[in-house]
Amino acid sequence: MLECMYERVFFVVHYRRYPVERTIYVQTTGRLLPRRISQLLQELGYKVWINPKQGNDVDLKTWYENELILVSEILNWSIGSKISKKRLRKMISNMKKYNCKKLLIYTILDEESLSKFRENGIDTIQIGYQLLPKCYHNFFDSKDQIERRKTDSKETRLDLKKKITAYLKRNGFHI
Repeated sequence: MLECMYERVFFVVHYRRYPVERTIYVQTTGRLLPRRISQLLQELGYKVWINPKQGNDVDLKTWYENELILVSEILNWSIGSKISKKRLRKMISNMKKYNCKKLLIYTILDEESLSKFRENGIDTIQIGYQLLPKCYHNFFDSKDQIERRKTDSKETRLDLKKKITAYLKRNGFHI
């Protein structure tokens, strides 16, 4: 889990939009959900590669018995987040490079964008909440902004595992 070294400052600085500098916030929240999903897939016996730079390729590649079986893009966004047309096209283009199942795992996304992914043969799983480190969640809680936000916890790991496992079973993957 992410260290909460700035936690005391969070509660003093209520006017701030993010608990830390925006770039750090975007990087840490952007990495959290892919890492958690990677851990879950590894627990299920898959080999997983995580994109270390969060750009210019898919977020996750998943193998079973040395065969690439799944590529995924993952959006760990909050309410009000919007995907640009350019980013939407880039994500679809990134996934279309691969000859295997393609999956978008997202927290919140508009129906028009979702339909573009589906039209391009990309499966989707809605998580339904933004996954946050506890210290970030505490910051948003102090501002009464925790709608569709949850702390990275045993409960959310079980929820994610249930959703990922259901997807894998529906699509005939080894469990």
